[in-house]
Amino acid sequence: MSTDEWTALLDRLEEDARRVLAAAPGAAEIVDLAPWTPPSTPLPPGMLDRARAVIELQRSAMDRARGDLDDVRQHLGALTRIPGTRSADAPAYLDVDG
Repeated sequence: MSTDEWTALLDRLEEDARRVLAAAPGAAEIVDLAPWTPPSTPLPPGMLDRARAVIELQRSAMDRARGDLDDVRQHLGALTRIPGTRSADAPAYLDVDG
């Protein structure tokens, strides 16, 4: 990849990470990210700092998405603790006064 191609790839990866970070609470995991192909040539040495910055931004985006998924799992766990519908012959109330 030429320097221009590396710049375009890093721009795209940075934008993807920023979209995840900008997503509404609980929606980071639904940001549509298109697959990409790893470059066939080494990163130009002059772009190393930029690539590291993009990697850090991606880590932040992954943490955000994981956090959203953890919240969803917690909510789903709470939903599983809600009793299902009762049968018609089951009592609707509990007599606590005796």
